[in-house]
Amino acid sequence: MIGPRARGPFGLTCRRCLRVATMPTVLAALLTLLLATLLRQDLATAGEAPGAMSTWLALPVFVAALTCACSALVFWPTFTDRRPGADWVTRLQRGRLRGNGAVIGAALCMQGLLCLPLAVLLLPALGAPATANAHFALEPPSLPTLEQHQRHLTFAGPGVACTELQLRPLAAAPEGPLQPSRLAVWADGVPLTTLEISFVQTGQLVRVPFQATIIGQLELELLDGNVPLFFPRGAVVVVAAAGHSRLGNGLLAMLLAIVPTFLALAVGCLCGVAAAIPTVLTVVASLLFLQMLGGLGPLGPALLSVMRGQWLGSATLFPSCLPSLLVGCVAMIVAMLLRTRPRR
Repeated sequence: MIGPRARGPFGLTCRRCLRVATMPTVLAALLTLLLATLLRQDLATAGEAPGAMSTWLALPVFVAALTCACSALVFWPTFTDRRPGADWVTRLQRGRLRGNGAVIGAALCMQGLLCLPLAVLLLPALGAPATANAHFALEPPSLPTLEQHQRHLTFAGPGVACTELQLRPLAAAPEGPLQPSRLAVWADGVPLTTLEISFVQTGQLVRVPFQATIIGQLELELLDGNVPLFFPRGAVVVVAAAGHSRLGNGLLAMLLAIVPTFLALAVGCLCGVAAAIPTVLTVVASLLFLQMLGGLGPLGPALLSVMRGQWLGSATLFPSCLPSLLVGCVAMIVAMLLRTRPRR
């Protein structure tokens, strides 16, 4: 016997989304594996590209989000205007949103459920690192430039054990005949490495591995050379020694993938107060495309970090989702207020 909760908007929408979205998500995942297999040899000959597969990984996540969102809003009669059966649901369904809040929650839950196998199976198949490490971008000083008149820069460290330093400064034109700028690195007054660190061009990445060391303060010293180096935020990164599982990192990425869907459905719920299905479908699909594949949301950077072995728990992606969550909540509140007004 099916209980009342299973016959409510949440349970009914869950079954509907699962039935509609499962097969397209599976097909998109298989297409991703096929394309990854065909392109793997080209990527291997082109050199190391740890994040090259992040775009293909975004494809099945986008398909899961799009099919869940669209099937939910088409299924529930009160989500859009001028739907058959909406008057009956309005009389029977309690709540100011007439069940739309539960419908949105069901679509988000089903998207998360469909994305779980993607994190478990697709990440190893696409070559994501088995472990993920926290990456800390050190805050630069007020004048983050190494040149002849300023040979020392000091950065506050994360205070945890680290095993690698990544330097990617911006370089200016040399002052005279080109002489590569050589640096020395100090951690709390102790030389961090004996390897030679030199820069001749802008954006050059230098990785400095070292024994696990707790870094409270990091100092860069210009030994010689005439290439001025500028270190903005993100140019000095230290990698923590503690490793995290690939599965946990993938689950965090799939959690971030729910944020664009919530925003799209919340705005669609607001538009549905006076718009019919074609308009709301266009709004929801456009918002999902722009956020997930267009680079405006957190999914692209999150998947890129996962494929590079960067732990998402230490990244700034979760705080960057607050504006999207705030806009979605405001849209839901406005939709709730408009739906409670009597129609003439």
